[in-house]
Amino acid sequence: MLKYPASLFRLMILAAAVCCTATGVCRSQILEDIRLVDSPTAGILPHGGYLIHGSIGPESSILAGLGVGFFDRVMLGASFGMQKFIGRGDIDVNDRPGFEIRVRLIEENAAGPALALGIDTQGEDAYLEDAQRYDRKSKGAYAVVSKNYRLIEDFSIHGGVNYSFEVKDEQGVNAFGGLALEIVKGFSMLLDYNAALDDNDAGVAGRRTRGRGYLDSGLRFDYRDNLRFKVFFKDLLDNYLPVSGVDRSIEIFYVSSF
Repeated sequence: MLKYPASLFRLMILAAAVCCTATGVCRSQILEDIRLVDSPTAGILPHGGYLIHGSIGPESSILAGLGVGFFDRVMLGASFGMQKFIGRGDIDVNDRPGFEIRVRLIEENAAGPALALGIDTQGEDAYLEDAQRYDRKSKGAYAVVSKNYRLIEDFSIHGGVNYSFEVKDEQGVNAFGGLALEIVKGFSMLLDYNAALDDNDAGVAGRRTRGRGYLDSGLRFDYRDNLRFKVFFKDLLDNYLPVSGVDRSIEIFYVSSF
């Protein structure tokens, strides 16, 4: 394992503490969806907005990240993960942090969706050094569109294509999409599908999927204007080959502005 991720993690924790103590009024709609479960949206942080998020999943895995918005069009982010954080034995630290840049090229209007382009190098779960990939590949370069509608409360649909940079075993263009439906104010249901077209070749040695794609679901709870909790139930199609069963995780978002 490389040594610098541990220092980066400590720096991220320090930055999070500074951000949490910073004063600033949260702008309206600053909690625009940045991603559904696994898939990105065309959502963006407003200028001066910052996002702190952390998740806990199977095998005591932890993923922590920061994001900052610029000019209401650009978002930069960094994230870092580890496994076996709670329990006995050594903590498995991912060899590299993840980075994201997202640019919203077209704003949503009554006639059409928002369009965003981005690069995201953060995958899910452990980073496999020999295979040069995460258990679930990062999106890499992506394009995504998002559109909101008034249904019961809020209803949004999202879809896009991506090309992961983790290409040692397989490569190719992938597709993803999903939706979010607000049932009552502050409570929403999420559905997210990643086709994993770049990770479904049965002939690849050490393959990690059954070729079904990843179907994920979730529940989203908003508290006030700047705190969000998500509960995820991932891999409903039992696509992940090394282990069967639904992957359960929890994610917390804190958003404010400088």
